[in-house]
Amino acid sequence: MNHPRVPVRLLAQEPLASLPGITEALGNMDGLLLRAGGHWLVTRHEGTITVGRVDADPSRVRTDRSTWPDPAPDDASGTYCSPLPEGALAVSGRESVTVYEADGTVRWEHRHEGWRHSPEASGACAPDPAGRVLLAAMAGPHGPGGSYAGDICRALDLATGEVLAEHVLSSFSAMYAFEHFPDARPEVLLTASMGQDGTHCLLVTRTVAGLDVRAAGTSVEPHVGLGAGGVLIGQDVGGGYLCRTQDGADDVLVESGEILPEGWGFVGYTPGFVDDGRLLVVVAEEPWAEEGVHLLLDACTLMPLAALDYGRRPGVTVVPLGDGTWLTCDAEGVRRWTTA
Repeated sequence: MNHPRVPVRLLAQEPLASLPGITEALGNMDGLLLRAGGHWLVTRHEGTITVGRVDADPSRVRTDRSTWPDPAPDDASGTYCSPLPEGALAVSGRESVTVYEADGTVRWEHRHEGWRHSPEASGACAPDPAGRVLLAAMAGPHGPGGSYAGDICRALDLATGEVLAEHVLSSFSAMYAFEHFPDARPEVLLTASMGQDGTHCLLVTRTVAGLDVRAAGTSVEPHVGLGAGGVLIGQDVGGGYLCRTQDGADDVLVESGEILPEGWGFVGYTPGFVDDGRLLVVVAEEPWAEEGVHLLLDACTLMPLAALDYGRRPGVTVVPLGDGTWLTCDAEGVRRWTTA
């Protein structure tokens, strides 16, 4: 691969023993979350959910952490967690959404319909950027004869659980995830993954009138990177291309064959913005590869800038943090890096 090589510098590391469950977490919908301008790691281990914020100090990996009992200890895919203001936690399950106080007591619980005959479906939740309501994607009600209009998104009062607004989604029995943008934008990205039926990507905004929901990007690939100004980076499920979309700008699409050797593709689903000007992606010869090459791309053109040189070939898990640093995870632990 004929790209310039840039050495990297290790800033911090934390052994896997102090982050039990982190390897599995980075494959979950809620394993890494951007909330309230910070990144959070959500792990599950031996019946306990642990939520820790990635430290703003680049010389450390993680700062304070909190723990709660896991309501679904035998099924990590059955719940979706999101940190809330004042140390609280929201948990979306198959038939309820629950908000826990920092001390573990229940603030409120909102019961809803479950997905019938859809074991792969799962809801999600997140506070709106203003921190006043909880946005929650869940199964919708069934009508006469079992008719079903679609899954729904509700805005729940964060203090009381009262339903303030509701919107019927175009997706059915999907796996959901909410993502905040790194800047102070009022909308939140909601992705609805429906397997062979594609992925719906929606921008959800809480307004005085209710919930405003509109399509974002395309409906064929999940978004793996969110940037300032509403930039969305999508990656083909098969690793064949990357796509950059932004309101008011032309889409940019780069196929793997344009910038990678023959047979190589984009792998992993945690690439994103190292900073405003650079993306970090992982490429490999096989979709299931355990090692890859980490490439820096121009955030506007998606053209390669350089390959990162760790002194050895790294794994395929990479978590860009937007501040010029990123995390990797391997058998020795979680490490935080920057360019030398």
